[in-house]
Formats: sequence, structure tokens, C-alpha cells
Amino acid sequence: MLAELENDLITHIKASALGAKLRDVAGLPDLSGESLIKRFAADAPAVYVAPSSFQIESRSAKLHFGIACVARNSRGIAAARAGEAIGPVGLYAMLEAIAALFNEAQVNKSIWKVTAIDFMNDELLYKAGLTAGVAQVETRVKQLTL
Repeated sequence: MLAELENDLITHIKASALGAKLRDVAGLPDLSGESLIKRFAADAPAVYVAPSSFQIESRSAKLHFGIACVARNSRGIAAARAGEAIGPVGLYAMLEAIAALFNEAQVNKSIWKVTAIDFMNDELLYKAGLTAGVAQVETRVKQLTL
């Protein structure tokens, strides 16, 4: 179930207008620390999807996913956040597009809503010239499957 939902989110993003502006849309890589930062730097602008916590409620569940947006700009962090008229898409535009794309949106069999947007403040990101934010999305499933 989680893998199917993750793939649905990735497919939906790739098919959107935002997807055409990204170098990568994928599940969050199984890396950490500097390895993950190097991957982000090589692939930015990119969006990564990862499951988060979920609550189980009597034959149903509320599932949460994080959609991480990563931007980079040779003109610095401010340009990476805001983007430019010509050039790579900025973090703010990515987060706004994700929020619009998943605000009460039906994707395959699930209805998604955006519940929060968080900005990542990490020194390793800033040193690599990256800026990132995560859109939190959720959906309900009626039956849990194993």
C-alpha cells in the first residue's frame, strides 16, 4: 500500500507542469549526511517523496507523506528560494506548485490534502548552495492491506 501511494505521488508530480521543470522526481534516496547532500546538489531542482507517520483507526488509516523540494542556484540561497524569470525553478515556486497540486486532489484512488509546509534549516544544505522545504500531505485509506 505505501509503495503504491508513493508511486502515485511521484507519477502525479512528473505529469504536472512542475514535473517538466525538475531534474529528478523520485522516492527519497536511502542516503544520509554528506552523501544525501551530494545527491541533492547533483539533481537540484528536484522533488523527493517519502512516507511519514500514520495513524490507524478501526479498519482505516490516515497516511502522511513528505514531499521534499530541493533548489539550487549559482547566484546564492536567495535566488534558489525565489527563482528567476529565466533559469531553474526556485524553492518557493516548487512548494506553491506542490501545495496547489495536492490541495484536495484526487490521485488515482486517493484524495490528498496539504497539511503543512516546513523549511529545512541545515548548515550542510546551505554550504552546498541548496535550500529545501517539505510539503506535508495526507490521505485516508479505508482498508489496510498486508
